[in-house]
Amino acid sequence: MTQMKPLKRLSILAAVVAATAGLAACETPSPEGGVRIDNQNDLRPTLNTVRVIDATLARYKNMSKTKVDSLLDVEGAYVSTGPTGFKKITVQIRNKTDVALPLEVRASWYDANGVPTDQAQSWTRLFAQPQAMVTFEQGSTRLNSAQYYVEVRGAQ
Repeated sequence: MTQMKPLKRLSILAAVVAATAGLAACETPSPEGGVRIDNQNDLRPTLNTVRVIDATLARYKNMSKTKVDSLLDVEGAYVSTGPTGFKKITVQIRNKTDVALPLEVRASWYDANGVPTDQAQSWTRLFAQPQAMVTFEQGSTRLNSAQYYVEVRGAQ
């Protein structure tokens, strides 16, 4: 009977851990709204954001990376649903410089719970004219895609 107690305690502990993990999985933080080019998160992307990942295009001025000196502005990011039900992201990027900038942009898609649905798609080359705006569009390949994450870098 004394050997049953440690086994029983271990079973109860395992059940509590499993229940806690299950509850944590149900809690889905809402995605950060809006568009931010200063949002740098090396562990997990903040969904529904556009991230400039190239230090030559955006320089972050302090340790918290909230102040940014960027050659680009993201004028807007819009998600629409096509006639087939697939989501499409449209991002408007403004070149704030007096020189043309070759860019590469790609999108990743996630479901409503933040689980990846589409792998990061291939880089799309864009050419942003001086003091002008360029538009990037990319569709999801899965119907359950609900959230996006867009990366921008200088053309490689």
